[in-house]
Amino acid sequence: MATMGINSVKIALVDKTGVVIKGADGIFKDAKDTSGIFTADQYTSKGIATVALSGLTGTVSPVWGSNVIVYQSAGKGTPSSVLTINDLPNVIKQAILGNDLTTKGGYKISGKANPDNLVAFLAESREAFDDDAPVYVGMYMGTASEASTTMGTNNTNDVRNTDVITISGIERGKDGFGSHWFSDSNSFKESDMISDVFKTATAPSSGGTTGQ
Repeated sequence: MATMGINSVKIALVDKTGVVIKGADGIFKDAKDTSGIFTADQYTSKGIATVALSGLTGTVSPVWGSNVIVYQSAGKGTPSSVLTINDLPNVIKQAILGNDLTTKGGYKISGKANPDNLVAFLAESREAFDDDAPVYVGMYMGTASEASTTMGTNNTNDVRNTDVITISGIERGKDGFGSHWFSDSNSFKESDMISDVFKTATAPSSGGTTGQ
């Protein structure tokens, strides 16, 4: 999956079945919200720096028999994604992390991630390596965390801190962790991709049991 650049990341809060949460409990924390999906790009968040995925496959271990390797045992990976975004709006960032606004206007540092606050995302590349067709990767649900943050002094240059969010994936039933999409594929439909990652309450599952 060779790509050039990154365009945007769509993010939503989802319930345990992968359905997007809207309104006051959604990512905007706004009762008037009817989409539940926030798009981070150069207009809303001063752009995306990187989307880095790891743990996509597990360890491959040889199985020996009759003095030769007869099989390779493939373990299951534990995918996680690190989203580095230049300037997430505060409300959006705290919603992704599962932190609630206190009556004193702050967000408590609890010292642990919130495993009940599930996040789905869909990242879009600027283009593929040899053409202008975007490549996408989406994760159906996961727990978001922020391990550290740093403030530094300005000097002859501005010293900026970015928002670095790790999303540790869990499986959406038989749907798995997520998918890659290639927009130059003959069968690609953006609407199908969006409805797969960001399920609605009336949409059928994209595959298998989802816990409903």
